[in-house]
Amino acid sequence: MTKILVISNKEGDLTTISALLNDLVSDCLVITAQSGLKGIEKAKTEPPSTILLDIEMPEVDGYEVCNRLKSSEKTKHIPIIMITEVKSDSISRVKGLEAGADTFLNKPFDEVELTAQINMALRIDKTEKEKILLKDTLQKARKMEAIGTLVGGIVHEFNNILFPIIGYAEMSMYDVPENSKVKNNLKKILKAAGRAKQLVQQILDYRRQDDQEKKPLKVQYIIKETLKLTRASFPATIDIRQNIDNACGAVLASPSEIQQLIMDLCSNAHHAMKEKGGVLDVALSEVDIDSDDLSSKTDLKQGSYLQLTVSHTGHGEITAIDLTGAYEILKSCQGNISVGSDPKNGTTVRVYLPLIDTRPDETPAISTEQDIPTGNESVLLVDDEEDVVEMMHLMLEKLGYQVISRNSSIEALDTFRKQPKKFDLVITDQTMPEMTGLELARQLILIRPDIPVILSTGYSETIGEDNAEALGIGAYVMKPVRVREVAVIIRKLLDHK
Repeated sequence: MTKILVISNKEGDLTTISALLNDLVSDCLVITAQSGLKGIEKAKTEPPSTILLDIEMPEVDGYEVCNRLKSSEKTKHIPIIMITEVKSDSISRVKGLEAGADTFLNKPFDEVELTAQINMALRIDKTEKEKILLKDTLQKARKMEAIGTLVGGIVHEFNNILFPIIGYAEMSMYDVPENSKVKNNLKKILKAAGRAKQLVQQILDYRRQDDQEKKPLKVQYIIKETLKLTRASFPATIDIRQNIDNACGAVLASPSEIQQLIMDLCSNAHHAMKEKGGVLDVALSEVDIDSDDLSSKTDLKQGSYLQLTVSHTGHGEITAIDLTGAYEILKSCQGNISVGSDPKNGTTVRVYLPLIDTRPDETPAISTEQDIPTGNESVLLVDDEEDVVEMMHLMLEKLGYQVISRNSSIEALDTFRKQPKKFDLVITDQTMPEMTGLELARQLILIRPDIPVILSTGYSETIGEDNAEALGIGAYVMKPVRVREVAVIIRKLLDHK
């Protein structure tokens, strides 16, 4: 509905203009104000699509009203048509334009001119609103870009923190008796660190929003961790409950798809309960769908399914638009969704994903000292993180290698340049001040083309495994990495050389 505000101290003008607008403008709501101050207040509390403003008013004239409206953030985008006398001079019009008026309308009113002026003002209003929307969208995009950069930095630092934790814990396991309490504690540390590593990867997957390869996936952990993340954004008036069956099988999906699905459904629930609060229930179970169920669960074939149920006590109805993202994800996973609403009990959304027989990859067991390859070659280790360098130095020495460590890529290049034949392998971090690991590797290869280089990073947007190999890097590893993984990669490069 088009809302038009008419401001004039003349009751006859208000009546005449209101009648004309109702006759000439379809779906029009006319609101009136019989003084300039009242008009300003109404424009702020009930923002119209356009304003018809009389110039001649006592106390606060039309020029001052126009000036105040155009000076306010809430009303500056509203088109203003100034109402003037037929014989008004050019000075009055210039003064009106300087105050911010968009156009003028002469009295007595001509219906054709009035219609044209209103239509023009509405087009201006529409354009201004589109500009505001575009500006808001751009600001949100920039904000998300800034958040993405922040997330990347946090992930990098977090992985650099996890790396020494995992490394020291693994090395300590080899120095304590089997079945001892200390070894059991170390295993628990590694298990917790492994969960943290998976959570970081899920954050990266969600941030990238790319078409990840689907794989056999048990979604219980993803659901629980996503609920922990969403808990922080929910008010205390919303109680989150969960009933997740850990015995449920795997589905074919990507972690980011499942995380996006959970977050979309929780977001809808949050929107429905944000004013009055309520309860959000999330449950996961297995169900068998036979021929009798098919009529009520459209497009589902007979078989076993994972059933994710998200219900809330709010009264906001979920629309098809709200579930657009969920529909797309489920379509790609060959699943389905059903929605039920009850004014008394709230809304329940059931998501069905087909179970698969293949078991998902499990976290590799802690390797024993006997199956870790060792060596005695000379390694140049470079990383600006002191904790990482110390841990990696000890790890490599424990594997039998002769290690020289440097905290600076510039110092490392100088060391290598002085004795290029001394080293059999270089391990360098990517993100370092003064010179990145990739640039360091290029300089080293220029000095000695046959030197194997392992490039490691906690997180990098500029380089990945594929382009690292194309740039002459022997191996690319993401921190944190296990002892055996490092040992195998080192041995592979040295043996190939």
